[in-house]
Amino acid sequence: MKQTMQHEAKLFAQYLGVKVDDKVLLTKYSDAIEKLKFSLNEKEENILRYLLKMPFLLPFIDGAWAFLKPENGIRKRILVMNALIETQPQYVQFFLNQKDVPFPIIKLIFRGLVAVLRGIIGVLLLLLFGWK
Repeated sequence: MKQTMQHEAKLFAQYLGVKVDDKVLLTKYSDAIEKLKFSLNEKEENILRYLLKMPFLLPFIDGAWAFLKPENGIRKRILVMNALIETQPQYVQFFLNQKDVPFPIIKLIFRGLVAVLRGIIGVLLLLLFGWK
């Protein structure tokens, strides 16, 4: 597996809230990208290189793409990593919320507002960097 693909897989997993060092999972990610033919165009490759250097921008850029370009190649790759993480038994607790959350509607509204705010900041960043 190429080193860049491994770095990309780890970045997306970290963005999704999971630290991944499992070689099998990283190989599955690489295989899935190749099998699904989720290749990136030149602009997306440049953006990905930048995001690998500045990973803190990923939540904002992804938030903007969710509104503007849901079919973006990088976003598709993030969803592949999400699907792979969901299938791994060691991460089941990450997806199954066992705790009783007081006032779940408030938590839902708060998370929704955070997502919209990230999207707005992401749109501004896309415009600033000329990635739109």
